[in-house]
Amino acid sequence: MADVTRAAQTSHSQFLKYYSGKEELRREIIDSAWAELTKAIVLASISVPSPMEKLKLAGNMLISFLESDPEFRAILLLEQTAPREKGVAIASRQFREFVAVLDDILTAMHSDGQLRKEVSVEVLRSALLGAIEGMMRHQLLNHDFAAKYSLDQVRSMLNVMIDGACDFERPEAQAVTGEAPVSSEADWIRYYLKLADRALHPSELS
Repeated sequence: MADVTRAAQTSHSQFLKYYSGKEELRREIIDSAWAELTKAIVLASISVPSPMEKLKLAGNMLISFLESDPEFRAILLLEQTAPREKGVAIASRQFREFVAVLDDILTAMHSDGQLRKEVSVEVLRSALLGAIEGMMRHQLLNHDFAAKYSLDQVRSMLNVMIDGACDFERPEAQAVTGEAPVSSEADWIRYYLKLADRALHPSELS
């Protein structure tokens, strides 16, 4: 606590006016990050008409978000403790809003017949989130066991999982943006990252 108040240039008593302790501060940091990411995904996905491409964009933005802030990544993946009410673990409002955005995308895919019939919206959402968090958590722990894969490999695995759940052919990028067709996986990843960068850094939007 002394380290926190010193870094914030405040006193212990002043800190306690706003937070009951470090756990509450940690939760607020995580909740603020989820809220920021959700807004960025909504902004970036406006220009992407295909629900499947919106889903891939959202997953790639989560990866980029965790990559860009190592301290938040460690807090979320290694130190997060779920808030509790009456002894029961609950999801924060900000995280539920993030999940709701994913569920809306997946529901649109399901309604359009873009998902395989046996694929559940809720199961796929949880599987994708769990896979991203798991792969990036293991990277933080790679001194303990083999997890020396790159973030490009994490992105590629995300795309493989989504493609495996889908039951239709991916559209050409020119139908999405009017730009030259995108065909290779590397081109698609660069396309997602371009949209993600614009959304995560709105001040740089032209």
